[in-house]
Amino acid sequence: MTIGLQLSDLTMSFFLVAARVAGIVVSAPMISAQYIPKMLRVALVFMLALVVSPTLPALSAAQTHTVMFLLTIAVQFAIGVLIGLVLTLFYSVFAIAGQAVTYQLGVGLAVTASPGLLSANSFLAEWETLLALFVFVVAGGPELLIIALHSSFQAIPLDALSVPMGAIGFVTGLMETVLTIALLVAGPLLLSGLVVNLAVGVLSRAFPQMNAYFVALPVNFGVSLVVFLAMLPLLFAIIPEIWHTAWTDVSRLLVLLEG
Repeated sequence: MTIGLQLSDLTMSFFLVAARVAGIVVSAPMISAQYIPKMLRVALVFMLALVVSPTLPALSAAQTHTVMFLLTIAVQFAIGVLIGLVLTLFYSVFAIAGQAVTYQLGVGLAVTASPGLLSANSFLAEWETLLALFVFVVAGGPELLIIALHSSFQAIPLDALSVPMGAIGFVTGLMETVLTIALLVAGPLLLSGLVVNLAVGVLSRAFPQMNAYFVALPVNFGVSLVVFLAMLPLLFAIIPEIWHTAWTDVSRLLVLLEG
């Protein structure tokens, strides 16, 4: 009887830990990407839950009720999603910046389709996101994500029945910060495009016979390419800072979850 009760407690802890890990897996950058096989993600959830669940306190008798247990699973999944969503928001900075510049160049319809990645994105957004992902991996992002997962169990226990509203408001408030950072990253390219378009507009007024569109497109693209190459050293410098800000906000989220 005692062995059966202990096994039941351990099994419930396993499912609750797996729910939180699954929330991170479906929302965090890199591991939520389409090029990661689904079976590999399932195996990752299973292995992490198998390692972590025996180290956590057993559930109380009140949490063994079916309805209460299902509610707790939903809360654990939501907590994992919030943690992964903070990182994904900062990861999307580079996609937003690349897309903004691409549409400003007038080549928004020129997307790179990758059947292997099951995605279609502009060439500039694809390049910047891959660069950000490279820095994320090299800087130890996966390891820090495991540390954040372990810290989350210390911040909010497995038997939590609700997610603090302050944590939800904090994550939604990050969207404004992310949009601001994206516009700052894309600012020099957007400004150069604006200057070129204004110059071509003045020339088209002075020479009405000139086709402004066919003149502006190659000039705008060439100037933007030169500006982008000049920005590369700055881009390599600010990407680690953006990830540092992301991890700082993950720590703040854990503090809010702790209450």
